[in-house]
Amino acid sequence: MIKLIVSDLDGTLLDHSKKVSDRELAALAKVKEAGIALCLASGRMNVEMQQVLEEIGHRAYSVSQNGAFIHLEDGSYLQSKLFEPQLAYNVYQLLKDFDLVKLICSGEANYITHLTPASDAIQARTFRPFLIKEDLEQSLQNEFAVCKFSMFGEIDILLNLKARMEEELGEHLEMFISDKDCLDIMPLHVSKGSSLLQLIEKLGLKTEEIACVGDSFNDVSMFGITPHSFAMSGAHPDVKKQAAYQVDSVADAIVHVFNHNEAYLTTQKGITGR
Repeated sequence: MIKLIVSDLDGTLLDHSKKVSDRELAALAKVKEAGIALCLASGRMNVEMQQVLEEIGHRAYSVSQNGAFIHLEDGSYLQSKLFEPQLAYNVYQLLKDFDLVKLICSGEANYITHLTPASDAIQARTFRPFLIKEDLEQSLQNEFAVCKFSMFGEIDILLNLKARMEEELGEHLEMFISDKDCLDIMPLHVSKGSSLLQLIEKLGLKTEEIACVGDSFNDVSMFGITPHSFAMSGAHPDVKKQAAYQVDSVADAIVHVFNHNEAYLTTQKGITGR
């Protein structure tokens, strides 16, 4: 029986205007009424995810910054995983000369050295403004806390950067294209999937008792831990191959969850003879 539904945000639960549709809201209301727990798993910051939850009137667990942080329903920390300072500095040295919008993510804020028209366009997709930190490189030398590097720009440049990172620091990093124009760089073994495994262990759940919905390469690690994995129909073909099912919306995945649970309960009644 599925007891926890995990949903990505951008391209999955949120539409292009960063809103949750009425159909999704109605489906989430049924989830709450049924006593099924909800977890949001996103590359976004926890503070952004809490804003979404406030708008939809729902409490949920949170796996933020691609797994760097786990928050429980009451907002308390379960986990935080940051870059080792020297590794963060080394990553910055490799990426600083690439023609990209460079965000350095530290807990509840995204930092940038300066604003440009390109960064303004990226900022419009977030819930919180970027913080300008002109001395970012120097701060990294002074052990400035970093959980993620997010690079935005043309896909060819992103792939070149990814190849360079793999060559120089690949054994220390997790990297994936998390959007059509975004490369996320994480510490090794930090992902949505690995953090979800820690969360469900805390909750006493089995992997077959969760369902995951997502649309991008940073969601593939979630798909691999449960038989109830759903890729959005608009996702990249290579992402869809990694999921058990394809859906047009989170609401469609929720219908599957309810159908699965109903079939499970019917089977259990047959076994017990009740």
